[in-house]
Amino acid sequence: MLTGGIALLPFFKPRIRTEGLTGVSLEAGGVAIARIVRDRSHRPLLECLHFAAVKRDEEPARILRNHIESLKLEHTICSTVMGSQEYQLLLLEAPDVPPAELKAAVRWRIKDLIGFHIDDAVIDVFEIPGQYRAGQSHMMYAVVARSKIVQERVNLIENSATQLEIIDIPEMCLRNVTALTEEDVQGVALLYLARRYGCVIFTRQHTLYLARKLDIGSDALADAGADGQGTAALDNLLLEIQRSLDYYDSHFSQPPISALLLAPSEAPLPRLQPYLAQNLSVAVKKLELAHLLRGPDTADEATQARCLHALGAALRMETVAL
Repeated sequence: MLTGGIALLPFFKPRIRTEGLTGVSLEAGGVAIARIVRDRSHRPLLECLHFAAVKRDEEPARILRNHIESLKLEHTICSTVMGSQEYQLLLLEAPDVPPAELKAAVRWRIKDLIGFHIDDAVIDVFEIPGQYRAGQSHMMYAVVARSKIVQERVNLIENSATQLEIIDIPEMCLRNVTALTEEDVQGVALLYLARRYGCVIFTRQHTLYLARKLDIGSDALADAGADGQGTAALDNLLLEIQRSLDYYDSHFSQPPISALLLAPSEAPLPRLQPYLAQNLSVAVKKLELAHLLRGPDTADEATQARCLHALGAALRMETVAL
């Protein structure tokens, strides 16, 4: 059930409710829960966006179950998200083998790229379309996690009284969010900043083309005050985004992206948007969840940031019977 676009492990169970999807992610300091119900004729309905703080001496499993029950989400179909340190997303040259032999070939190729034995690995792969440049190798992504960690996540969710259907990765959850935006039609980039790390993804028409993890988070950028001090982190972030833009333009036969969207962040970053807009050749806009979803007013920006992966998990369309 780890995924780069497909379910991987056989943990499917009979569905109890199929009109919506509950997303769960474990974040720094707590558990995030989101609930989405889809209707083909309307924007997705956000029924729940909730962050439950977990103290150091508390068990996340107990807190999760308590809040699932208080939100009346027990027995719902659930999608969960691997933590940023619980998996690796590897960009590889695609093996020239028949489809039936692809995963075996990938296992052999990545065995020296991971920090544990390949026999302990759960692996999924997904293709990257639009690679037609002459002289360039065809690349693909491999998602790798320890089977023990995957099983622990399965146990956590199943003990929460929900019905686990898929384990996703953050990059694909962010893709599910950008898929709702009008900018995704031509192509869009999204910058997500957790407190101590970041991620930039490039999508077009619901397809993930490029994903890069960044060593810069909102904590480092929060020191960049309006007085012009602390701009080193902003400069480094700008460099990483520009490198990503250049890679996307040079490796994929796609139109230039229409905009860079800034995901909500826990800490206020007043200099981020004007700084990037001044130094990049693409439009820089804030991601406005209220414009993409129906339902009650969305939560404050800090809660949106903490729950964005859970929201993306709940937005996954491939696992929901519409």
